[in-house]
Amino acid sequence: MQRILVAEDDPLLATIYEITLGEAGFEVLMCRDGVEALACLDSFAPDLVITDFYMPRMTGGELIRAVRERRGGLTATLLASAIDPARLGVDEHADARLEKPITPARLLRGVRALEARRAA
Repeated sequence: MQRILVAEDDPLLATIYEITLGEAGFEVLMCRDGVEALACLDSFAPDLVITDFYMPRMTGGELIRAVRERRGGLTATLLASAIDPARLGVDEHADARLEKPITPARLLRGVRALEARRAA
């Protein structure tokens, strides 16, 4: 995985994700919400989309479904949220999930684990 698109509406978390992933050598594109992320999806062509669940204008579940429709298996998805969508009756179809709060170390472990699974 080289390119990661992140949809996160919390500015502090977005900054932490951007710094952590950038310092780990990933090319990162930050978006404030799912609508902005979807608009950048084709031109950025990410290997991974990391998204929060609750965001304005489009939920993370809606974004994940749109990524699947437009990019198929080309782009992995990681849901980073304090909410477990399954408890809400939502099936987001993410390839992986990290529960908030997320530390930089947990974020990198999650991304690396997903990277290893996809390479196998």
